[in-house]
Amino acid sequence: MKKVGILPNAKKDGGLVVTKQLVELLEKRGCRPMLQESHHLAQSLRRYGVREDVLFKEAEFLVALGGDGTMLSSAKRASRYNVPLLGINMGHLGFLTDAGPDHMEESLDKVLAGDYQLEKRMMLRAEIFSNKEGRRSALALNEVSICRGSVVDVEVKVNEEYIDDFFGDGILVATPTGSTAYNLAAGGPILKSDANMLAITPICPHMLHARSIVVGGGDKVELIVRRYSRQKIFAVVDGQNRCALEEGDWITISKAKFCASILKTGNTGFYDVLRNKMFGRGDR
Repeated sequence: MKKVGILPNAKKDGGLVVTKQLVELLEKRGCRPMLQESHHLAQSLRRYGVREDVLFKEAEFLVALGGDGTMLSSAKRASRYNVPLLGINMGHLGFLTDAGPDHMEESLDKVLAGDYQLEKRMMLRAEIFSNKEGRRSALALNEVSICRGSVVDVEVKVNEEYIDDFFGDGILVATPTGSTAYNLAAGGPILKSDANMLAITPICPHMLHARSIVVGGGDKVELIVRRYSRQKIFAVVDGQNRCALEEGDWITISKAKFCASILKTGNTGFYDVLRNKMFGRGDR
C-alpha cells in the first residue's frame, strides 16, 4: 500500500472540497492518505492523521494543494526528507505545480504508474546576522532578498571578492527556480530551471549602471547593509519569512545541501511552461 502525504491549503481550497476528492481518489486506488494530525480534516478522518515527522518520513510522495506559495513552503520541508512533491494548482500562476484540480486524477494516476519526470531544483541556504534578532538560518527555493520599505545601500561580495555597492530599494539573490519570480519582476534574467547558477539582481536601483550579475551555483554571496533611510528594512526569504536588519548586518548565501524534488507528469518542457504561464501564449 502506497502512503501518500497530503498538504492542503484551506485558504485556497474552500471547504477542502478538492482535498476530500483527493482522499477519495487515493482510497479507491488502494493508497493510504496521510495528513498532519493537527489538521481539522485529519481529525474528521482519524485513521489518516499522523504526526508531521511521520508524514514526511513515511510518505512515498506528497501532494500539495495550493499555489506557488504552498509549493514553496511544502518543498522546503519535503527537501529535508528527500520526498518528492506533486503540486495541484489552486492559485494564480502555479509555475511550480503540475496540474489544476480538473486534471488532478490524471496526474495522480501517472505518478502511481511511474509515468513522471522528477525535477531536482537547487535551493539556497541563507545565514542571516542581525543585531536585532540574532543569527538565523533559512532555506530558500526562490530567492533571498534585502528589501521592504526603505532605500538601502548594500555591499555585494562573491567568494569574499568585492563586487560593488548597490543603492536602491534592495537586492536579491535568486535560484534558477526563483528567476521567474521576484527576480523577473525586478528586471533580472530568466535561468533554465536545471541550471547551476544564481542571479544577483538590484531592486529598483538608483544607479544607471546597476545590472543583474549571474554567478556560479557553487559561489558564496555576501550582502552587507551599509546605510539606509529611516524606514525599516528586512531580510526576506521566499517572500514568506523576514528578519529585521540594520546598518552593519549581513547575509551569506550559498547552495544548500538539500534539493527540492518536484514531480511533473506532462510532456511540456521548460520553455513551453514559460511561454504558456508567464507570457500567456500557447503552442505555435
